[in-house]
Amino acid sequence: MYTLIERRRMNPDRAEEAMRRAQSEFFPKLQQAPGLIGFYIVNDEEQGVATAVVVWRDRESAEAFQPQADPWLRTLDELGNTLESSNRGETVVEITPQR
Repeated sequence: MYTLIERRRMNPDRAEEAMRRAQSEFFPKLQQAPGLIGFYIVNDEEQGVATAVVVWRDRESAEAFQPQADPWLRTLDELGNTLESSNRGETVVEITPQR
């Protein structure tokens, strides 16, 4: 697996617009992306930071989707959602519930 994690300081004045646009402009593309395992957003309201976690089957799948993600990342910048950090790499530990 390959994981991308991006933290952004959110612009509270445009948060609703960002979510509405994500649902119409970005999420449908992501849902159709080959190799996507999961996408999660963790919203730390206290800090005003949202962390997006995207898990892919492999690095090739993540890289193949990047040209579709780039316009959305520029949109986030335009909406005033400032990038704080971006990390990506092979997932080295996965823990699932024991049944």
